[in-house]
Amino acid sequence: MALPLEGYRVLDLSVWQQGSYASAMLADMGADVIKIESYSNPDPGRTTLAAGSSERNAYFHSLNRGKRSILLDLKAEAGQEVFWRLVQTADVFHNNMRGGVLERLGITFERLQAANPGCIMSSATGWGHLGPDRTTGSMDTLAQARGGFMSVTGEGADGPPTMAGFPQADHVGAIVSGYGIVLALLHRERGGEAQEVNTSLFGSQIAIQTFNITGALWANEMRPRMTHQERRPTWNHFQGGDGKWFMIGALPADKWWVTFCEVMGAPDLALPPYVTAEDRQARNAEVIARMDAIFMTRTRDEWVDAFQARDLLVQPVLDWIEVGGDPQAWANGYMVEVPDEHGRLWPMVGSPVHLSKTPAQIARQAPAFGQHTEEVLLELGYSWEELTSLRQRGAFGDSSQ
Repeated sequence: MALPLEGYRVLDLSVWQQGSYASAMLADMGADVIKIESYSNPDPGRTTLAAGSSERNAYFHSLNRGKRSILLDLKAEAGQEVFWRLVQTADVFHNNMRGGVLERLGITFERLQAANPGCIMSSATGWGHLGPDRTTGSMDTLAQARGGFMSVTGEGADGPPTMAGFPQADHVGAIVSGYGIVLALLHRERGGEAQEVNTSLFGSQIAIQTFNITGALWANEMRPRMTHQERRPTWNHFQGGDGKWFMIGALPADKWWVTFCEVMGAPDLALPPYVTAEDRQARNAEVIARMDAIFMTRTRDEWVDAFQARDLLVQPVLDWIEVGGDPQAWANGYMVEVPDEHGRLWPMVGSPVHLSKTPAQIARQAPAFGQHTEEVLLELGYSWEELTSLRQRGAFGDSSQ
């Protein structure tokens, strides 16, 4: 059975994560994603942030899986000629260029419409396509900062703001961008009208904190960051005797508290003066200190198993290596194995969306630089002689650089 986006073509002029992960998700669902680079402007992810000692660049392969790569210099007349011919075959033109870049290249929604009225234009920017900062540069951490995320992340009201330990804003922005593209495709299928899709890192950060920001505005008050000692006993992280951590996330607190105390071997913590959540809140530091001491007597996994045996809401804090070995992740396709060009299987993060009839597939790992240039252009109807001429006219950029 065909995948949901099979038969759709996406021209992908994106780099780094926000743009590239969005189009990778579309490729997972069957879209023909054509990644546009040039000799003079390769995706910097090919050589930047390669994963430690791994022989393969996990960064680039994760973000560009399933795509085809072509070389096309959009600053050259010949490159523009090929690009606009490609546009005539495309359903989506997707980019995460800084505001103003596309205009300088002569690429606008109006011109796309003239070339192909059915082509959707997706722009994933830093701060949005409108307003005074539409052309201001952005990076993941800057969006975490301005979007409010860092203001509530960290330990304690007096501690410094803390960014996420991974490019959270980029990836949330990518998911929002992919969502917007699919909505625009659905609208076009129903009404036959293509449109612009504008998303941003900034807007995505605001969106994932929807009730938090709304609540702060309604109350005109910010809730301070709390320390471990200040957080509620049943909504807190704790360390086992082996140094590993686990998380308790049980609400409403009073419903579960007696059972927690039984498992901890501390039935007295369920008696006065600790009976209600309000009682415990008044003695929070005392209760947390007692729990900290108890949890040091067994390992993380022993505590997790003991709590889960009583159906309590507790999970281990896993590191990335442990996540990659979690059978639950593999059972749901959140982790998959993808062959390289030699048939060797590599573990990779898969799609978070499972469709019962047409599940996502990572068809292949990321393409080599310009790997599919000739293949795609021959599909467009160019002859080998025309490809040679295009190369001589600088359509693919200067290979001597």
